[in-house]
Amino acid sequence: MATRPTTGTIVGFVLRTARESVPLTQAGMAEALGVDLATVQGWESGRRPVVNMRAVDLLGLRRRLAGLGADASVVGMLDAAMDADRIISATLTGTDGPHPLAEWVHTRDTAHMLAWALTGIRPPSLAGIPSPRRRGPAAASPLLPAQDRAAFFEQLRTTAEAAPKTDPQGVLLHRQALYLTSYDKSPEAVAWTAQALHARRGLLARRGWTPQWAEARSTATALARLGDPVPLLDFIERAMVDDDAGEAANLNYWAYWLGGTTLPQSDDLFMRDRQLTGWTR
Repeated sequence: MATRPTTGTIVGFVLRTARESVPLTQAGMAEALGVDLATVQGWESGRRPVVNMRAVDLLGLRRRLAGLGADASVVGMLDAAMDADRIISATLTGTDGPHPLAEWVHTRDTAHMLAWALTGIRPPSLAGIPSPRRRGPAAASPLLPAQDRAAFFEQLRTTAEAAPKTDPQGVLLHRQALYLTSYDKSPEAVAWTAQALHARRGLLARRGWTPQWAEARSTATALARLGDPVPLLDFIERAMVDDDAGEAANLNYWAYWLGGTTLPQSDDLFMRDRQLTGWTR
């Protein structure tokens, strides 16, 4: 079981980073925003999740942070942080509706927020922001406690195994859950993930674009993360080189991953667009 609420841990840490980039103390931030100190402390600790704010108040918070001089790259990470918190919370505690990993294709920013919470690795976009000196002990990242991380990965493996592979949302859930399991570097987890990925290697033999193109790419990339680059090299050779549809799928994937497309995608089929119509021009 999770040891503490995880609804707002990541976004709370991003908010703290934004405050410190001004720089302001918690008391100074509370005064500047016209709220009490306990509210700011609750936001940053996750005890009072920012995601529970009304949309108009959240919009106002973003604009006030920008007006106070908070680093724009940090403020821009609030959405991705809320997405990552939602994924972790749904995995640890369950959800009444579809799992967030089945709802939309997550982006690089969301993946980096998840990695920050699961591995402690700071997102590259925030690497240039100095960490201020603090009094007393303070967390250097939103890294989840070891017990929470173990519970998250265990449940994620169960989610990947149970995901239906007969519809686009089930395929998306399986693909994204399986990829995230590769962040677990314990020997048992690596063995499980490698076995699950190798069971999908048949996807890598298909040439050019297929409806399973994104799943094949994710499988090959996750295997490379685990130290086996051969499937990824084979995938590039079979599914992209000298194939217009495969090359277009790769371009669409990277445009979406890097933020070059403006709309969230509910499944992987947008990658087959050979006209590249979703790009921001």
